[in-house]
Amino acid sequence: MRVYLDHNATTPLRPEARAAMTEAMDVAGNPSSVHAEGRAAKALIERARAQIATALGAEDADIVFTSGATEAAALALGGRGLRGAAIEHDAVRSWVAEDLPVDAHGKVDLDDPAGCTLQSANSETGVLQSLPPGLAVSDMTQSFGKLPCDFAGSGLRMALVSAHKLGGPK
Repeated sequence: MRVYLDHNATTPLRPEARAAMTEAMDVAGNPSSVHAEGRAAKALIERARAQIATALGAEDADIVFTSGATEAAALALGGRGLRGAAIEHDAVRSWVAEDLPVDAHGKVDLDDPAGCTLQSANSETGVLQSLPPGLAVSDMTQSFGKLPCDFAGSGLRMALVSAHKLGGPK
């Protein structure tokens, strides 16, 4: 029997996620439509938005759904001229200047949080970063659902998360 241990890369789909996806696929309406079917579809999306906001300690209106963290990185980082470190995920490094120093322990030193992005946890080394108040963006893909998160209290402006890291769809 083979045992899957690479949960930092992706996790198996949880039964609850499968059930939620099946429920959503059985709703025929377009969430932008005003008829009953559309309102039912929109209600599912808004319920999911509220659940994620609660888990992150954020406001419902702060949650933007994308196809995954790579798309979220492009949306959050593209054209903003932010700085990052060479240890960031490829999806983040594609959009930032890689000029933040990393010490021998894998910790990133940043002098201007408002102009930087910083991952909360590294998928390969396991190093956890201290996220300073006012940080522009944090890739929280590896830590969301595993470590406590208080988005509103953190001073973060934006965070990236991905469902497939904690039992959701890829």
